[in-house]
Amino acid sequence: MKVVRFACVGGIGFLVDVATMFLLSSYIAPIPARGAAFWAAATSNWWLNRHITFDAGDTAQPMRQWGRFIAVSCIGFMPNWGCYWLLMHSVDVKQFVNQYPELNHLALEMVWPVAAMVPGVLLGMLTNYLLADRWVFRAAAA
Repeated sequence: MKVVRFACVGGIGFLVDVATMFLLSSYIAPIPARGAAFWAAATSNWWLNRHITFDAGDTAQPMRQWGRFIAVSCIGFMPNWGCYWLLMHSVDVKQFVNQYPELNHLALEMVWPVAAMVPGVLLGMLTNYLLADRWVFRAAAA
């Protein structure tokens, strides 16, 4: 079933997103690291969806297809990024840790940027699937 494969590819993309964000966060702030990680995850999702989910790997014009997939990903990224930004700016992790001193401050600061990603990822997934199925990969097969 395509939607299950799409969700599995999205799970792999989430891992790419998180790994890239953590790597970049060693050098830049979490918000720009999150933005840059989007590009790595969207590109890996395009390639995996092209070959696994929609079986469109042998179609012509892969760069046009990639461009469409990136456009679709940008549409899905709007609620994704908005939700992440809101959670990162509305939750004061330091204040939370001060209220609950039994919590590990460092672990919470490391886990929170990842936990804040999850709701946004889920918000963008349905939009991405519908547009990828009906525009990106159908257009390549036609």
